[in-house]
Amino acid sequence: MNGASKKSLSERVAVKAAPISEAAAGAILTIDLGAIRENYRRLKARLGDVGCAGVVKADGYGLGGAQVAAALAAEGCATFFVAHLAEGVLLRQALGARPAIYVLNGIQPGAESEAI
Repeated sequence: MNGASKKSLSERVAVKAAPISEAAAGAILTIDLGAIRENYRRLKARLGDVGCAGVVKADGYGLGGAQVAAALAAEGCATFFVAHLAEGVLLRQALGARPAIYVLNGIQPGAESEAI
C-alpha cells in the first residue's frame, strides 16, 4: 500500500477548489432550497403514508449534497442514498446520527470501520 491508501477515508476526501468570481465563472447556478423543500412537501402529500427518500449522490447532482439533504431533512426526510462511502461520511457529518444513509455502491474492503 502506498501512503495515500493508508490514510483514513476522511483524510482522502477531495477538497473543493476555491470559489472564483462571478465574472470569471461565465455562468452562475442559483439553487433555491425553498423550492426543493416545497417539491418534497408536494411529493410527500401525493404519496400518502409511504416512505420517500432523498438521493444526493454526486454532491446532490451538483446542487450541494449536504445543503440539499439538510433542506430535505428539515421537511422530515429520514432516508438518503449516496453512491460512495465518502459521500455517506460527509452526509453523516452534515446531518448527524438520525437519518438512514444507504451507500449504493457498497462498502469497499478495508473501509468497513468507517461505514459505522
